[in-house]
Amino acid sequence: MLGVYVTLDQSIIYNNNYSSDSSLKLTGTVFSDAGKTSAFNITGYTISLGLYKDGSLADYFNQACTITVAASGTFYLSITSDTLPISGIYLARLQLSKSGTQVSNLNRMELLIKKGP
Repeated sequence: MLGVYVTLDQSIIYNNNYSSDSSLKLTGTVFSDAGKTSAFNITGYTISLGLYKDGSLADYFNQACTITVAASGTFYLSITSDTLPISGIYLARLQLSKSGTQVSNLNRMELLIKKGP
């Protein structure tokens, strides 16, 4: 396997929205194919989400995600106070790692972080 394909369920979020009780979550699904029809089993993986500006290697986010249902490839990230970077369009990279394996998403994912209301 050379990589995975990921769908984020949210493409826009306000940078000052958060929840201390984990009710505000960024959610997504990991797939094994470009058509996003076969879920990738993420059992045993550690998952992190990074946010990058187009053309930059600087990670503005790098947060650990929580697996929701491993066999279905679903995960979430709870958004807490001061978690998100400043407003802008970011490229999202999901990295999965476990002993002897490290893979990232092959598809381009954009996340628009808006200045809060």
